[in-house]
Amino acid sequence: MNREKFIKRRAKNYAFLTMLAGMALMVILVVSFNAKVEKKEKKVKEPMRYVKVAKQPQKVEKPKPKPKPQPKAQPKAPLPDIGAMLGGIEMNIPEFASSDIMEDGKNILGDVASDAAMSEGAVDTKPRVVSRGPLEYPQEAAKKRIKGFVMVNLLIGKDGSVEIAKVIASSPAGIFDQAALSGVRSWRFAPAKYKGNPVKVWAKQKVRFDFN
Repeated sequence: MNREKFIKRRAKNYAFLTMLAGMALMVILVVSFNAKVEKKEKKVKEPMRYVKVAKQPQKVEKPKPKPKPQPKAQPKAPLPDIGAMLGGIEMNIPEFASSDIMEDGKNILGDVASDAAMSEGAVDTKPRVVSRGPLEYPQEAAKKRIKGFVMVNLLIGKDGSVEIAKVIASSPAGIFDQAALSGVRSWRFAPAKYKGNPVKVWAKQKVRFDFN
């Protein structure tokens, strides 16, 4: 009996110790697990970084210059009355009537107009060639049997003579120009007329050079 009691008591003590050991083991496991979790959290957490953002300088708009006020036009002073200023002074200057001045102006304008050259299309009667001298054929062109023409602009006077001759076109260029100018200066024309009177006129003439 005593032995059985001893065995039972010993089994109980063993069971109690086993339970205590198990509880201690559980506590150790829990503590070690918590320690590992804390280490992981420390590893995951990173220190806070502070980034400084530089402020961009604000653009300051310069005020636009105000337009300068334009100076006001000052009223022109009236011209002095020369007649009133000279009213008390006797001057030995002959007086002219306005009719005399108008008549003289008409005469001057008439002289200028009568001497002015008109265009060929503005006259009533165009100038007409009445005599022309022979044209001198350039030697080089004659040797090479070159043909061509020259267009000249002539200022024909009231007497039918050629006062000015100018080349305005030629083909071939430059070969017959001088011969044409020398020839047409000796030509005579029946003068152009406007309202029955002979007038100066600019007229175009085509001078041909060939072997016919």
